[in-house]
Amino acid sequence: MNPKESAQKRYEALRAYFLESLSQKEAAKRAGYSISTFQSLVSNFQNGKVEFFVKPHYGPNKRQTSDFIQERVVSLRESNYSVYEIKDILANEGFNTSIQTINRIIKDEGFAKLPRRTKEELGLTKKNTLLPQISTAIDLDQLNSYSFECQVGGIYYFIPYILQTGLYELISSVPFPETSKLSKINSIFSILALKLIGHERLSKISSYNHDAGFGFFAGLNVPPKTTATSTYSYLVDKETIQSFMKEFISRMKSTYPQYYQGDTINLDFHSIPHYGEKSEMDDNWVGARHQSLKSALTLFAQDGESRHLLCANTDINRQDETNEIMNFVNYWTDVKGIIEQTLVFDSKLTTYEMLEKLDIDNIKFITLRRRGKKLIENVNSIPDEDWIKVDLKKEKRKFNKFKMYESEIILPRTNLKVRQVIFKEHGRQVPTFLITNNFEIELKTLALQYANRWLIENKFSELVDFFNLNTLSSPFMIRIYFDVVLTIVADTLYRLLADDLKRFEDCTPKTIFSDFINCRCNGEVVGEEIIIKMKKKATTPVFKSNEIFQKSYSIPWLGNKRLRFDWIS
Repeated sequence: MNPKESAQKRYEALRAYFLESLSQKEAAKRAGYSISTFQSLVSNFQNGKVEFFVKPHYGPNKRQTSDFIQERVVSLRESNYSVYEIKDILANEGFNTSIQTINRIIKDEGFAKLPRRTKEELGLTKKNTLLPQISTAIDLDQLNSYSFECQVGGIYYFIPYILQTGLYELISSVPFPETSKLSKINSIFSILALKLIGHERLSKISSYNHDAGFGFFAGLNVPPKTTATSTYSYLVDKETIQSFMKEFISRMKSTYPQYYQGDTINLDFHSIPHYGEKSEMDDNWVGARHQSLKSALTLFAQDGESRHLLCANTDINRQDETNEIMNFVNYWTDVKGIIEQTLVFDSKLTTYEMLEKLDIDNIKFITLRRRGKKLIENVNSIPDEDWIKVDLKKEKRKFNKFKMYESEIILPRTNLKVRQVIFKEHGRQVPTFLITNNFEIELKTLALQYANRWLIENKFSELVDFFNLNTLSSPFMIRIYFDVVLTIVADTLYRLLADDLKRFEDCTPKTIFSDFINCRCNGEVVGEEIIIKMKKKATTPVFKSNEIFQKSYSIPWLGNKRLRFDWIS
């Protein structure tokens, strides 16, 4: 005999040992057991642990899946949902159903396989991310109940300042383009929201495609996509954006005159690099790269006391850069009516001939004189007793003590008489030559005013580091002058907010964003009220103690509903 069933095999082996009187070795060999296995079998049998003919337990004749789940799967399949989509839907409904079970139900019901669908038909992009909704304006007049979440809810803290600066009315009055689906307010506020969070557009923008909070900020269901935003920026001509900038600064000067009363205006060029292979831009020196690159040459002007930016002109041609200072003079005269401040800039900004024109127009300036070998040699011949010792006593300045020598000269190639002040023992190997047409200012004040020119260099660092000013070449292309002017608006809003945050007035936008703005919020529209429920942070008490954020505000681009803040755990 050669039994196939294991129970029969055990029975025959034990029968041979106990009834046929075979030895354990012989019985084990006949049954195909090892001697140790057979000895264990004998021991278990003697202890009553072996059952030979057990009645089998059969499984259920009916599938254990509930009738409701089967009917739900059939209903969803009839609507052409895939197996994976059905699993996700059931999971959202609280039913944990396996792919195998869903497949078996579908097969038993006789459904054929779904035809292969494209990624677009599946609602996916090429990178297998979900396709966002089409951005459309929300009809707020008909909206009585609505809720949303926002990844960076702190952008709503800027709304009081947007209202105070009259930004909504200004955008409405300027002839910005509109599309068939989006108004100019929708388009510009959605770009401004991205500016206010400061993320690098190169890699971060797609993470906000589904964010209803960012969309609601601009009166939309979700933000416009990169293509729509980029296309819109190219619809804006340079004259329109420059007109907008001039009017924005004019309104700021009227509303916040304290920020535009400094004794000096700092001027400097900044080159925004472009790495495109077919770039037609001029080669300009890019300090961050220490080399000459294809770039957009941009002139920035900054109030020397408040650090607020006054204007920017972008994509300046090389042949026109020396005249750019006169363009600023014309611009600032239109804004303020008169130029009372002293213009402070370095030697490369313009030429001696342009300095003479400034003097003829009674505009004061402080700048550097370019050093030559002969100038430096002449310094060595000045007697020590003619040098004036100066101590600026300025905090955080490494070299406060140095020596100065003053004289009057005629600038080469001009008839312009200026004061020349030479600095030495000031932390540099070679002397510095400062020239000005202001003969009344004290030497120490002159030194301080030029030293403050570095504020604009610090501002460039902020614009590059947080507002991504140098990301001209990226998948998210915004027309350069449109981007720069919105950068000025965003920076101004940050400065206004910082001034209302006790003990944080001098913090950079990056610090303000990290400590105050970067927090989630839940938004809720209830009737005529918009409630922004901010997640609490360590800095929340600063907002709660400020009356600006205790008020409610009527928001014209959100159906004139009143917005108020609340803070939740």
